[in-house]
Amino acid sequence: MKKLYLLPNSLHEESTWSHTPPHIDALIAESDKGGYQYLKRFGMPKVPIYLLNEHTEKPSDLLKIPEETVGLISDAGLPCLADPGSPLVAAARKKGIVVEAIPGPSSIMMALQLSGFSAQAFTFHGYFPREDLALKIKSLPKAMAHLFIETPYKTEKLFKLLLSILQPHDQLCVACELMGPNSFVETHTVQEWKNRSLPSGKPRAVFLIWKS
Repeated sequence: MKKLYLLPNSLHEESTWSHTPPHIDALIAESDKGGYQYLKRFGMPKVPIYLLNEHTEKPSDLLKIPEETVGLISDAGLPCLADPGSPLVAAARKKGIVVEAIPGPSSIMMALQLSGFSAQAFTFHGYFPREDLALKIKSLPKAMAHLFIETPYKTEKLFKLLLSILQPHDQLCVACELMGPNSFVETHTVQEWKNRSLPSGKPRAVFLIWKS
């Protein structure tokens, strides 16, 4: 590998957003399905696909693939934001491999923009903690935005948990299915949310919390 492109990806399979990717000889993706969908969506020829996800033990081993110009994509829109791309980028830079980032949509940044919360100070926490969720949420600093993500099948459960943990005057934004035809973004106090609901199904969501 001589060059690594950090490529933007659409956040939704039905999105009309597009871009013109550079020529690549191979693609690194979180799954084979996601990789082939990317190639098809942007009219690119089939190239070898290598996997980088939570099961990859040594991301740096991907630097040994024979192709010279390689693209890296993320299901979250931009590599290294809410995906496991950072170790690969760090290893590539240490090896002297040229790394170029191409701008595009990010579910994290888009949700923050749409929330109405100030972005002067914010923290992206990644996935919600598996243990002591209430303690974590209650200890969040006030007067700043806190962003979390979670797997779609837990969206509704977490929504209800947050309403039971947060104070009535705290604000919660839920951004679902961004860039899709049925995208949903609403910001309300916890008290107001108790008379509302999320879209049905198991929507992909970013949760944003603002504690007053």
